[in-house]
Amino acid sequence: MDSTLIFSSFFSSISPEALMFLEFGVCGGLVLFANRFFGLSGLYIYTGVGVIAANMAVLKTVQFSFYPEPMALGTIIFSSLFLCSDMINERYGKAAALKSVWLGFFSYFTLMLFMFFSLGYQNSLSDAFQAAASFLFLPAPALFIASLTAYFLGQYVDVFLYHFIHTKTGEKYLWLRSSASTLLAMFIDNAIFSFLAWGILAVNPMPFSDIFWTYILGVTLVRAFVSVGNIGFMYIFSFLNRKVKINVVPLS
Repeated sequence: MDSTLIFSSFFSSISPEALMFLEFGVCGGLVLFANRFFGLSGLYIYTGVGVIAANMAVLKTVQFSFYPEPMALGTIIFSSLFLCSDMINERYGKAAALKSVWLGFFSYFTLMLFMFFSLGYQNSLSDAFQAAASFLFLPAPALFIASLTAYFLGQYVDVFLYHFIHTKTGEKYLWLRSSASTLLAMFIDNAIFSFLAWGILAVNPMPFSDIFWTYILGVTLVRAFVSVGNIGFMYIFSFLNRKVKINVVPLS
């Protein structure tokens, strides 16, 4: 059997809930790894790749045992992007965190532009690539606009709220600025995306009540849990960098 199929079969044998926990640990570990070995550049790279991966994953829905409606994937990856921006904010300052937001925006937009050109060429043999790439990389305009708008606004809320709490509390209450900024920002991100993608900009809009119960409530519950889990990674991040002296953007 092909090694790729073995790898895929292994993950398919794991329950969705267990796989979600595994993905959460892997994403948090990758963010810590990126910072430890590549510093700010590593966190920027993770942000760019994460935005692309999350917007691809959101096209797939999965049924979890703890919620009656299918839930769109991408939640864990999106949550790790907020963790990443909080780490940048904590160690490198607000200006660097805002730059990461724009880098994520630019990464996703650039990929869409590249794929637009690639898909514009006529195929020489088979159209299998054309169909698969179109589905993954060129979603409907509603999804593209909704995704970028939600990402941009959610990340900006996270950066500014984290910085505001940091200026008020100094180096204390890391758990407060991490959880408060992330939870609010993730809710805003999810609500904006859901209402734009499945309601306002959709060709066949869903009732707002269905959007709320199917796409917002369940994902918000998962993100609330993840935001608490991110606190642990923030304290690990703080511990690992306690003795590292760098130049950061002043808090005031």
